[in-house]
Amino acid sequence: MLQLKVIDTADVPAVLALQAQCYAPQFHESADAFQAKLRATRGLHCSFLAVQGEQPLGYVVSLPVDDDQLPGLDAPEWAPARAPRTLYLHDLAVSPAGRAHKLGHKLVEQVLRRARDMGLQEVALVAVQDSGAYWQRLGFQDAAAPLSTALQDKLDSFGPDARLMRRSLVAA
Repeated sequence: MLQLKVIDTADVPAVLALQAQCYAPQFHESADAFQAKLRATRGLHCSFLAVQGEQPLGYVVSLPVDDDQLPGLDAPEWAPARAPRTLYLHDLAVSPAGRAHKLGHKLVEQVLRRARDMGLQEVALVAVQDSGAYWQRLGFQDAAAPLSTALQDKLDSFGPDARLMRRSLVAA
């Protein structure tokens, strides 16, 4: 039976193993980077690990942020925003076995629910590895230009093809 649980720092080895299955090496983050994000969001219940039995199948790490506060790739430290308006979907990875369960969509839906529960206005993410079309199918759109210098610098840490995308949670 598929279960979603809140990720704890003890789950970082499983997260790293899933990351290695899903991302090119230039997108890998260290255990320290994951642990910093998980420690900073402990108690906020915004990052989840999907398991079937004892087998981790996927995860999502999200962080409450203000725009200029997005963490760069493999950032060793991070602190949550005092008055966030956005839940930043920092990382989503689903194993090949998890993809058969449409697990990516389920994890994104969990993040969207959590963002609404937190009273946030939007979910944002950085699309890498030509994943923009996937995110568009889930209702995300490219962020309006121009971006602030600080935000552009963080986006650049993900490589030249990275795209900042957003999905509003506020009715238009």
